[in-house]
Amino acid sequence: MKKVIISALAIVVFLLIGYLMWPSEGHVAEFMHPTTKYAVWAFAIGALVTISLPLGALSGLAFKPKPAMTAMFTAFGAGALMAALSVELIAPTVMEIVGQTGSPTGMEHDKKHAVFTMGALIFGCIGGGFLFFTLDELINSKGGFLRKVGSTLVFLRKKNHHSDHEENHIHDSQEVKAASAEHGGAPMAIWLGLLIDGIPESFVIGAGFLAILSGKLAAGGDPGFTEVLPYTLIAGLFLSNFPEALSASIGMKKQGMTTTKIMMLWMSLVLIIAVGAVGGYYVGTSIPHEIAIAIEGLAAGAMLTMIAQTMIPEAVHLGGAKVVGLSTLIGYLSAIAFKIFE
Repeated sequence: MKKVIISALAIVVFLLIGYLMWPSEGHVAEFMHPTTKYAVWAFAIGALVTISLPLGALSGLAFKPKPAMTAMFTAFGAGALMAALSVELIAPTVMEIVGQTGSPTGMEHDKKHAVFTMGALIFGCIGGGFLFFTLDELINSKGGFLRKVGSTLVFLRKKNHHSDHEENHIHDSQEVKAASAEHGGAPMAIWLGLLIDGIPESFVIGAGFLAILSGKLAAGGDPGFTEVLPYTLIAGLFLSNFPEALSASIGMKKQGMTTTKIMMLWMSLVLIIAVGAVGGYYVGTSIPHEIAIAIEGLAAGAMLTMIAQTMIPEAVHLGGAKVVGLSTLIGYLSAIAFKIFE
């Protein structure tokens, strides 16, 4: 199965690279050249968004919420993240393609450009989805499944072919203890699993910031920091990171990790994602617009796959479908509401 997954990923990446190497009519406008000031802003936004990771971890370790409450938070975060992706990443590109908004680089529109841009977005999303799926499978095979209640339950069901384990006691089962002992690097696998959740997020932050910034600069203005904040994206990521860290930290604690080590892992992710946001900003200012769209699609595809593959199933395992449905809706609408601040 793994060989099939890796082969499929290699094919998708090959097609994506080949597609992006096709001659592009795009160009990078002079006003989009990177500056230190805007790079610092991207770093600050990345840190602001991800500070909810250690906050969520502290809340989980201190209050130890019941599974139903954790499920509500997780589903709420999934809905908020879906809103951020659809409103801040996918929707602007689609509107540009149909000609309702201008390209941030000031590029003229035509049918060929629209087809190329849509192709870049679709190929990027597919590549991102396959990339996350493959990395998640590989990490789980090394013990990373222990970071989630849902993935741990899947492991138990594969072992026993039934699902009579209570969520509150799965980490006490003999199978999980044996798996934890077998995978001596499980704590590192858990951290790597969290990292692959966070890397696409960092590029999404940088891309979302750049999209607003480029629009302001194209209009000839000199925007302030608060004028270029992607509020819906910030709200969606902030609200999704909190329950993600809350849920994962409870599992990490049950695996015997100390509170200090858990917090250090989350703080390291804050730094990595903030630096990644700067990387996303620099990449977006240094490459043709169509390729930037493909990279945004790569990040969006990875994150959407992550929502469907890890966050929603985790919430369902913990709280049931009824809790998840309404909580996801509320999270989605809450993130959308932040659009009024832009």
